Amino acid sequence: MTEPDTGPADERLKQLVGENAELNALLEQQSSAELTALHQPIERFATLVARPQFIIVSLALFILWVVINSDLLLTRQRPWDVPPFFWLQGLIGVFSLLITTTVLVSQARQSKLAGQRADVQLQIIVLIGQRTAKLIELHEELRRDLPNVRDRKDEQAEALQQTLTPQAMLEAISDQPGPDKTS
Repeated sequence: MTEPDTGPADERLKQLVGENAELNALLEQQSSAELTALHQPIERFATLVARPQFIIVSLALFILWVVINSDLLLTRQRPWDVPPFFWLQGLIGVFSLLITTTVLVSQARQSKLAGQRADVQLQIIVLIGQRTAKLIELHEELRRDLPNVRDRKDEQAEALQQTLTPQAMLEAISDQPGPDKTS
């Protein structure tokens, strides 16, 4: 089976997708480059903690701790942590604190990166809006200038020719009723 012939349009689409992927990679690189020496081990620990294997290994170690200490108690030897396992509870508490702090630090960085991506996305949307308005304007001008095309007034095209500024977008959004707004 042969692959379909890729034309110039397919190549341009691949190029655009590649440029978008490159932009995402640049944002990720910039975010990683901004990590301080303190953030780097926290990010590595967050990556480790986020794996399902971490939960399984932790549970296995906690069960092993309880079983070994209970077995030592049953064989009349001195366990290092007698029930109700004070040291295990303390260890779990400290571990919980470390994991919670790690997750919060990591989420703050991810939130900043998501904000940067949202800013880029908004800029692209505004640029697309401006380009679309210009295309509509050129199309309408062409329609008026062509002798064999009937000239008519198109209110929708006139409205779409207007470039939407970020301020106008914010005003339009704030005028829309939302789940937290009363109509």
